[in-house]
Amino acid sequence: MNIQPLFKVQKKYNDSLSINEELDSHKLRVRKNLEFEISLGALASETNCFSYLLKKSRPVNISAIFDKYITCISQVLTLGIDHKYTDLIAVSMAPNDYCLSDQFLNLYIDINDLIAFPSIDHYLTLFEDLLSLGLTLGFSESQIQNQFIKDLDNLVIL
Repeated sequence: MNIQPLFKVQKKYNDSLSINEELDSHKLRVRKNLEFEISLGALASETNCFSYLLKKSRPVNISAIFDKYITCISQVLTLGIDHKYTDLIAVSMAPNDYCLSDQFLNLYIDINDLIAFPSIDHYLTLFEDLLSLGLTLGFSESQIQNQFIKDLDNLVIL
């Protein structure tokens, strides 16, 4: 997936935000990492993929899942912008054989790797795994790109 247009829209959106100026760069980075982990948890919760009880599961709201997924894409792009990884042109979007629960756990490992050892390789792995999750959830590359650009363009206009 070509992520340059996504970086561009995300940067424009980020530039429109009012950031608490009392936060130093470390606190801001920590909060953005935590924000992503919380959003990832909300997405996992929405899928109910962690349920292991033999009870009737609640219906899945694919629209809510997609909205939460797009939020996660936005936050990963922000992490890339903050780490100055915006030279990255494309990220592979490939399916994998892991179950949904394993994919979420791998994403938590990926974000922790990026926090502990910031590198473009760890960032790329995080982004690839997030896109792979999107495929598992049933979202195409074009759906993700179109919805992301539509959502953020609307937010910047407001």
